[in-house]
Amino acid sequence: MTKVTLKDVVCRIKDKVDKDNTELEFYIGGEHFDNGELRITKKGLIKGSTIGPAFHMRFLPGDVLLMSRNPHLRKAGVVDFEGICSDVSYVCRTRDSNVLLQSFLPFIFQTDDFWKFAEENKKGSTNFFLNWSDFEKYEFNLPDIDTQKELSELLWAFEGTKSSYKNLIEKTDNLVKAQYVMLFGDPHDNPNGWPIKSFDEVAIIDANMTNEYEKYADYPHIGIDSIEKNTGVLSGYRTVKEDNVISPKHIFGPEHILYSKIRPVLNKVALPDFEGLCSADCYPILVKKDVCNRLFLAHVLRSDFFLEYILAYSTRSQMPKVNKKQIGGFMFPCPPLDLQETFAEIINQAERSKHEVIRSLEELDTLYRQILRF
Repeated sequence: MTKVTLKDVVCRIKDKVDKDNTELEFYIGGEHFDNGELRITKKGLIKGSTIGPAFHMRFLPGDVLLMSRNPHLRKAGVVDFEGICSDVSYVCRTRDSNVLLQSFLPFIFQTDDFWKFAEENKKGSTNFFLNWSDFEKYEFNLPDIDTQKELSELLWAFEGTKSSYKNLIEKTDNLVKAQYVMLFGDPHDNPNGWPIKSFDEVAIIDANMTNEYEKYADYPHIGIDSIEKNTGVLSGYRTVKEDNVISPKHIFGPEHILYSKIRPVLNKVALPDFEGLCSADCYPILVKKDVCNRLFLAHVLRSDFFLEYILAYSTRSQMPKVNKKQIGGFMFPCPPLDLQETFAEIINQAERSKHEVIRSLEELDTLYRQILRF
């Protein structure tokens, strides 16, 4: 192996594009990265979007995008389509394919050593970042080309298996959605004639804020970046102390639903099973247990039915946001509590099945991480 710095073998591409005068269709923002994932598959449409002038960097299929903000979230991945990203996402290519294969580059950004380096060299107090000149100083052992080829084939095979597991998890989620319609009917039509209730009738927004940072120093701190789009999976979060929290935060517990009021199109609804503090951009929601089940309401809040309603209020051009009154006015068919609890048990069964798949995925990921210690 040869010891190199990132600057020796990788360059940042600065191919600028006018987002308002381009034939390119897609853009990638921070919300399209999945924490710690090798591939970036999500994207937004440039046409009709509200992205700002910072989105002017062209990327090509095979490029690796490295997010410069909040390194603890481990946002770096390879794309298989052309588009633009903002200038806080670095477009990376190898300098010489005879020294470093482009197919091997994504795995360098997957290693624990790389992200440890990023954590140790980050700047800022609350919104942490690294400049490209900081990343360029990363030093690592680079295998020879033949070894890179062998490792690439093996690691990409691992990635294919991981994708299969994730597809199974997605199908389980789709099955839950189908069960909802079977039990309750399409909420647009309400064929069973369930009573129509407002959000305010079944739940409250429990905006209990604190600035006692020392008291909660070791509690998890959930920012909206820690909530996965659509699924609500919580990942990449750290403690209040680690995030150097200095602004008031909401207190939440395992009885709450966390809803991100910023950019509601991202559909971020989480079900924590622990106590912690969350961003003021999240609403901690408590159901009224005599009329509503927590799992049932969380499913409704993730549904297309709610999304259609709430997006009508997302009028801010750069940072769409909804308020308590708008959420409180949401009207939906509310079946009897016993039927809600029947559906909640279906969700629990699905979660148990997913847990088995996730456990297998974690075992696979452990082996994957061991191979990454090249």
